[in-house]
Amino acid sequence: MILVLVDSMERYSFFRRLISPIKSEARFLFVTTEPLAHLLLIARGFQSAYVNRRQAVADKYMEEAEATNFRRSIEILSGCISEDRARKDAASVIEGIRKILSEHDIEACLLWNGQQLAGRVLTYLCDIHGIRRRVMEISNLPNKLFVDSQGVNALSTIGGNPSILDDLTMPDEQKHADWFAEYEHYKASPLPQSAVTFSKKAKRLVNYALKYPFGGACRTEFSQVRRRGRGKTMFVTEPCSLEELKQQRYMFLPLQVSSDTQIKLHSDVDNIDAIRIAAAKARDLALRLIVKIHPAETDVRAINEIVSMRKNFEFEIVTLSTNDLIRYADEVVTINSTVGLEALLYGKRVTCLGRCFYVNFDRARLLKYIHGYLTDGIDYFGGGNISARAARSVCGLSEKS
Repeated sequence: MILVLVDSMERYSFFRRLISPIKSEARFLFVTTEPLAHLLLIARGFQSAYVNRRQAVADKYMEEAEATNFRRSIEILSGCISEDRARKDAASVIEGIRKILSEHDIEACLLWNGQQLAGRVLTYLCDIHGIRRRVMEISNLPNKLFVDSQGVNALSTIGGNPSILDDLTMPDEQKHADWFAEYEHYKASPLPQSAVTFSKKAKRLVNYALKYPFGGACRTEFSQVRRRGRGKTMFVTEPCSLEELKQQRYMFLPLQVSSDTQIKLHSDVDNIDAIRIAAAKARDLALRLIVKIHPAETDVRAINEIVSMRKNFEFEIVTLSTNDLIRYADEVVTINSTVGLEALLYGKRVTCLGRCFYVNFDRARLLKYIHGYLTDGIDYFGGGNISARAARSVCGLSEKS
């Protein structure tokens, strides 16, 4: 049996699409902290176990919660949940998953990112019981998904040993050229993660409301929900056209979502630090510094702090296409965003301020990563069907003959 962790409504949508085409090929059991996801999974004929804080939590699980290193979960690091609540929730998730492990023969676990509270607990239990993991993350490349047996980003197998890529087959140059044309077309559109539909908002709101009567684990503090995306910001962009951009010599700094695990867990530098470092570097190189705030950033206070720094650090904020900003830049500075990896596609000099898996990539490793390591045929943010072949690849199942 394969255990699938659903720790948000977004994850519910993705994993439902992923498992549906291979539902009859293996036994799947969903475990979720989201009440609405649990109800929808049951309604669609999936097996689902709901973990909540109404379950009695024995002292041994409260003590064991310490072993999960729950304090490093993104919810705590982002201030979305208190330490005391996180400890109790970690204990509840331990109890719920241990019950599943005692009743079922779990051979593999599927989880997203692995650095959320529930994900850290599942990773801990997989390690104890020797259960293989399939950990996923968006690649920010069209129709490709990052899947690894250890973790994502700097915690992945290639993060620790990028030479793994050297054994993969070098892709055909024409194949890469065709893919690159598709990539540029894809990148000309708005980031899919920046678009939030009414339906998605409604599901999140209903799910959050249900967590109160159903004792939902891993519930974000309401004050944090209200803070994000609330009201207007002082965000004002510079009037910079594409033609003006082409005529300038500049350094490009793409900022990242302030609450992202990439910054919180894999970097000692945040967006504010990155601006200070890039501003000094740009000044030394006599380059103009151009900054782009991540389109999916929703923290109003974080945005306002960045905007307020413009005068003292002499940079401009623009909303031009990221690909255009990469294409005409003299240099790209990033914390550890995949924008840095994309800049390598254009042969740009890239400076990484945080920890990332691609820091030692040459062109061969870059192409092998894109065409050999990533899983094809998966659009995480899409609503369409996922092929059975792609789903098997993600889940680590054998291809049918």
